[in-house]
Amino acid sequence: MCSANKNDFLTMEIKYYKSGLRPVYREIEKDYSIFYAFQWDTGEFKEDMTYNHQIRMDPDGDVEELTKEEFDNYVEQLRKEITEVE
Repeated sequence: MCSANKNDFLTMEIKYYKSGLRPVYREIEKDYSIFYAFQWDTGEFKEDMTYNHQIRMDPDGDVEELTKEEFDNYVEQLRKEITEVE
């Protein structure tokens, strides 16, 4: 019999960041995190675990945690800039 509680699977949290100029979000599960970084060429997000250290340790001092609204507004602004260049 499985000892997992069904609520254990519903505990994902999402945090939003700006690492330098790049928007990155982190899906936090009970035992692990997955990082997704903004792709400058497409305006989409792609899994990028290189941000695990960058976000969690912030060795360069250039990581800023954002609210979901701040993050969404920033991403929208970047996507508009991408389409203007094309």
